[in-house]
Order: sequence, then C-alpha cells, then structure tokens
Amino acid sequence: MANTFHLFAQVDFSSKQIIDGVAIFRDTADPLLFYYEPGNLILNTTANGEPDFNFLDLRYTGTKCSSDSGEKKFMSIVQFGVAMQKIPTEKLKNIKSVLKKNGIYALRPLPISHINTRLIIPVEKNNQKRHEPIENEGVLEASDKSGFSSSNSFWTKRTYTIRLNQYESQLLNQQLKDNLLGVNLNYVYHSNVSVNNEQIIGSKELVEKFEKDSLNDTSKNIQNRVIKSNTLTINVNTKKYPDIIKQIDLNEEIPPTYAAIEVKCYDFKENLRPELYMKTIEIEATSVSNNKRIKIKTKFRKKYSDLYGQSINFPYAINMNAPMRYRITEITTNGNRTISEWIDKPECSSIIDITSSQNEQNIKNEIIDIEMNPTIFEDESITKVKFNLHYFQQEKQKTKTLTFSSNDDLPLKSIRFAHDKNSSIAYSISKYTSSDEELIIVDKEEIKENYIYFNDI
Repeated sequence: MANTFHLFAQVDFSSKQIIDGVAIFRDTADPLLFYYEPGNLILNTTANGEPDFNFLDLRYTGTKCSSDSGEKKFMSIVQFGVAMQKIPTEKLKNIKSVLKKNGIYALRPLPISHINTRLIIPVEKNNQKRHEPIENEGVLEASDKSGFSSSNSFWTKRTYTIRLNQYESQLLNQQLKDNLLGVNLNYVYHSNVSVNNEQIIGSKELVEKFEKDSLNDTSKNIQNRVIKSNTLTINVNTKKYPDIIKQIDLNEEIPPTYAAIEVKCYDFKENLRPELYMKTIEIEATSVSNNKRIKIKTKFRKKYSDLYGQSINFPYAINMNAPMRYRITEITTNGNRTISEWIDKPECSSIIDITSSQNEQNIKNEIIDIEMNPTIFEDESITKVKFNLHYFQQEKQKTKTLTFSSNDDLPLKSIRFAHDKNSSIAYSISKYTSSDEELIIVDKEEIKENYIYFNDI
C-alpha cells in the first residue's frame, strides 16, 4: 500500500490551507485524507557537533586527464549533509485538533515527485554583489534508511553532492582566505497535484496551441507543481573547523575518499518510461594495489523518483589508466528483466548518465534561471510575483510556478523541467496585492534563453 501511495496519490492543490504555519492539502478522491508539506532543510551536524560539510579541493598532478592547455578534467567537490525539519509536536497537535472537526481523518506526508536544487555562490563583480549559480547540477543522495520517505513520514537525512569546475573552486578558495565559507542552497519541492482548469491568456495562436488536447480527460489535469521553496544559507567558520577543507592530489589513481563517479538517471523523475520499475547499474574498475577488478552497484526505483543521482566511492584506490566499464539492468513493472552488454566508460569522464535515450523518448531536459529585481517590492502594495512556465511533456500541457516575495533571501530561482522536443515553451507573470488580488497578467511569451531577468513589471 505504501508503494501505491507514493506513485498514485492525487493532491488537490486548490484545497491548500495553512494551519499553524504548515500547509495542508486534501486528497481529490478522499475528503478525509490530508497531506502536510515537507519541512525546511538545515545543515546537518556530525556526532562531534561539527558542521557536516566538506570541500574536497582537487589538485590534479597527472597528465592523462588534462587538456592541451593543462586544465584539469576532474572537478572539486562540495558535499554536505542536510536534515529535513519535522513539524514540532505542539504544532502537530494543533493541526490534528483542527482536522478532527472533519471527522475521522488521515494525515500523511505529501508525495514529493522530485526536489530541484541550485547551489549559489555570492560573488563581487564591479563592486556589486551578485549571486552566481554553480554550473553543474547537485544531487541529494540517500545513504541509509533515513534518506527514504514512506507513507507515514518524510525522509530525515540526505547528503548533497555537487562538482565544481576550476573557476568555481577558485571562488570558494577566495572565500577561504577570509576564514568564512558562505554558500546558499536553493531547493524546490515538487508534487503531482490535481488543479482546476485555468484560463489561458495570450494571442489566439498561443491559446489554441496550449488548449490542444483539452483537459476533458481528467488524467491530463494532473500538473507537476512547486509545493514549497526555500533557501538554506550555509556559513562555516573555516578557522574554527579547518578539517572541512580537504585537499586531494590525484596523479594516475583515484583515492577511496574521492567520489570518482556520479551516476544520473532521470527516467523516474520525469516519468519518461511509465513501464519501468527499477534500473540498476554495475560499475567495474581496477584497484591500484593488486589490479583486482572491483564492482560497485547502485539502483534507481520508480518508488523514489526524487532520488535521481548517486555519487560512487570505490572501497579502494582505483587505477585511472585501466579501463572502467558498466552495464545496466532494467526491470519493468510486469517483471521483465533486460541486461545490457558491458559498456566502456569514456576516459576521464566523471559522470555516467543512464537515462533512457532522448531519441526514444523525444524529451529534452532544461534548466531556466529567473532573477527578479528586489526593487519591485519597494511598491508596498505588491506582496508577491508569480512566474509561470508553460510547456508540453509527452503531449500533455504542463505548468510550473515560482513565487517571488519581498522576504526571499535570494532574488534568483531556477526551474528544471523536461519537455517535448520542438514544442513551445512560454512564460507568464502575475503580481498580487496583500488581499491576493491579481493586478497584472503578462501574456504568455516564448522563451528563447535559459536566463530571464525582470527589472520592472
């Protein structure tokens, strides 16, 4: 039953109510079934009470994986533990007291389809402070049972891992000179929810395009929505905790402390193949000490669609000069198993993407960064601004929404999405008053770039 809950629960987005500061949603089919939102993320601490944060500053001294200009191809790594805050006991008691008025009810964690993240580094350019996102996508990983959600509770602890290029490593090292490491993690919870039909505003051609295959089929009236977003600000005193900085020298071998390979699989996050139940990858490398072949295995499952990346640490030092290979096993929901041939991993590549072929799925993954000028909120009548992204996925209309407010820690937010190739992508903007009255709707406009800056709307 728990599996069914996570795969098929349908949440009525319009039923959202705030009880003691916590967002509560109702199920579309069962009026006595309620869901509560996930908690905010905080930096985890070790058993010694120190921040669970590591900056692995890589210095590559070999030649095999250097470009002609001498630039290293292996990347430094930022890795830290995060914990999801639970609802305090007193708040939970108040929430249950309110829900009891509906009769015999059930309260469960809201099913999360995936969590998008963006690591932001504060930089100073031309005497102006700006926020610069890390180029690569970080991943939240589950190392044990505490990293998995169930039908009764959210996950509690995960590890965030992201790779930095040479320029980004230098930015962090510059901060280290001041004995203060400061970064921001933007995170966005997504869920598949039921929504009311929404009026589409724009040109006649655009309206006709987005109303094609109308929502008379209720299965198409399920949208992936932003349920909650926030920013985790991390400030670590590197003078007090010098061990969080580890410098690793790589010659022609990979030490066991270095997350040498990152495996990514977006099949379940984007529901690219509904018939797929599990995908397993075996990676085979050669140890430095005795040339023995070492195998590491990891898997991705439909049940945990929000876990789509995994960093691989080998138990022993690995020989970079020896070939590395992998093979993939797929298991469908009806039990069919397919095992691929062994595939040679490209030399010096640190990422293995086992996502199903885009040619087969006709899907393209993208990320769009949206930055809002904070001076917009100097008009006190404006309380929030909504950015709506409109696109098609598997020939179904999808909408994702980001909300900006004067209370945001950062003016930069990101949307990751998968859309049908050669399909239209558009955006619209709305701004609201304190009474939630909509003042302006910006007609849908086609998106042509992956960065949008709004100076005045």
